[in-house]
Amino acid sequence: MGIRIIGVGKNLPERVVTNDEMSQYIDTDNEWILERTGIAQRHVATTEKSIDMAAAAAEEALEGIDKETIDLVIVATVTPDDITPSMAAQVKMAAGLPNAVAFDINAACSGFVYGLWIAESLMKGSAAGGSVTNGMKRALVIGTERMTRITNWVDRGTCILFGDGAGAAVLENDPDERGILSTFIKNYDDVNGVMKCKANYINPPFWEDDLTPQPLYMRGRAVFKFAVNAIDEVTRGALEKIGLTLDDVDWFVPHQANGRIIHAAAQKLGQPLEKFQISIKESANVSSATVPMALYDLESSGKLKKGDIIAVMGFGGGLCAAGAIIEW
Repeated sequence: MGIRIIGVGKNLPERVVTNDEMSQYIDTDNEWILERTGIAQRHVATTEKSIDMAAAAAEEALEGIDKETIDLVIVATVTPDDITPSMAAQVKMAAGLPNAVAFDINAACSGFVYGLWIAESLMKGSAAGGSVTNGMKRALVIGTERMTRITNWVDRGTCILFGDGAGAAVLENDPDERGILSTFIKNYDDVNGVMKCKANYINPPFWEDDLTPQPLYMRGRAVFKFAVNAIDEVTRGALEKIGLTLDDVDWFVPHQANGRIIHAAAQKLGQPLEKFQISIKESANVSSATVPMALYDLESSGKLKKGDIIAVMGFGGGLCAAGAIIEW
């Protein structure tokens, strides 16, 4: 019995902000940003909500699939439109998925891979003897973010990195396919506070808390070091579980945080950069949405073939990291 991906979707806001346009707001230029990040532009939601992008990505992933067969919706996000109802509940309603159980998760930029892990666990847990008994046949996993609404737009070290968008994948429980071969999940204590974003609550008269709003804060060098090591650890860990090597992997699909991180990770893994899906140039860092968006780009390129081995890797605040090995 395998949990395979049968559909992928992607959605980006209409508004594109180039590096040249960024230079109108902060002290930077196209060459400086491109050299340090690999980013040429990002999409910024101006009228679109996170639910709009999530639902649009879901609709594309669900094309040709009976919506009544979707039993589970998981949305990974750190920028939900609302505290409640959850983004997943809103996707369930917007996409017309009458039978789905729906909930959100927050695992920062690792969120989509965490979602795959949770969905696979729940879908396999509802099966016995290699066939689905009374549980989950299909699941929808989405990463959706409006990172630009928590970004510090006077900090050129961070605001140049982020964009908005959504990516989605539909999973199916199929006894004749291998699908997700293994996952490796790990959390690390962020003892030095290298990545954080403060919640913005209404201040009641009884509190003495400091509720000063704080946008996303990140210590770039520390995050870089963590990211490269985390990609290495979760990728090798997931491969070791199933007795595969790095050379067995046809495609690597990492979280698109920074072009330099991807290059450094490829070197640490000892793999050619040509095996890495790099989508950051056109859409920047979209946190939990980057992995499904990059997977969509790889599938749309026509390079991905049935039976290919794919390693997807996420890393982010928490600190957290996750890897999954998938047979396409």
